[in-house]
Amino acid sequence: MPIKTWFVPVLAALLVWMPPSVVPAAQPLDQIVAVVEEDVVLRSELDRALVQARGELRASGRPVPPQDVLERQVLEELILERLQSAAAARAGITVSDEEVEAAIASIAERNGITVAQLRQILGNSGMSYTGFRENIRKQLLEANFQRQQLGGSIEVSEAEIDNYLEQNPVKTTSGKIVSQTRARHILIRTGERTSAQDARNRLETLRQRVLNGEDFATLARANSDDTASALRGGELGWINPGDTAPDFERQLETLGINEISQPFKTPFGYHIVQVQERRQQDIADAAHRTEAANKIRERKAKEALQLLSRRLRDEAYVEIRLDSARLD
Repeated sequence: MPIKTWFVPVLAALLVWMPPSVVPAAQPLDQIVAVVEEDVVLRSELDRALVQARGELRASGRPVPPQDVLERQVLEELILERLQSAAAARAGITVSDEEVEAAIASIAERNGITVAQLRQILGNSGMSYTGFRENIRKQLLEANFQRQQLGGSIEVSEAEIDNYLEQNPVKTTSGKIVSQTRARHILIRTGERTSAQDARNRLETLRQRVLNGEDFATLARANSDDTASALRGGELGWINPGDTAPDFERQLETLGINEISQPFKTPFGYHIVQVQERRQQDIADAAHRTEAANKIRERKAKEALQLLSRRLRDEAYVEIRLDSARLD
């Protein structure tokens, strides 16, 4: 289901902030190292990305490839970023200032600092806050594009979970009691045809219709952009703590049984949600299955993203000028 937090190929990078000291201040523009459709990648941009890539590899303990190999790898990543940004623009995908600020606030929070302190650290390291914001915007745009392309296409069967657990056995434990919530929701995604205000207005109307006696499940089937849950009348089943996006979980915590939320925003769009039941549950075995399902989804998402990247690369005009730029 799209509100689950398993799909984080790009957003994960936003939630673990790298100190900006690994990225030098912007340098004057120089040679073109690649032409990507109607865009270009510059030598100075590649050099900055190389510095960051080396820093990330060393911080993780992974070996740093030889210079020429790393250059090619990083350049391919920059090319794919360009292609995904162009594809996102064609699909009408945008990132609002509100989304950018929320992501930055999340980065600061997870590093135990305020946004003001983050701005000061960036300034001290020679990186402008404006440049940092634009980098976050690009990453969010890429994440939204990937989610649109792949979010509803990755399913995991019970048989796949059984097979995974058979090949990766875990010790069964008991006594892990959690508070579970059964809920249903209606999701409206924003984009070229639907603004944030349009989404909120539609959801406010749907909420009022439910309060006036109309069936939530019927309205979810007809209106929700979460196609997987819409087929079930918006049903999300039993939700464990940590299963959903933080903003979604916070809404669940504030609602009483049968209460319907006001429209609210998550990275997936705008929602209304209704809490149906709550229970205390020993989820030791269920937790193992959930963990297995998430790992299978992550693997499938990675494979699907590789196929998507390959398709975009194959269909695009790309001219690499790395050797000539190095010789100049």
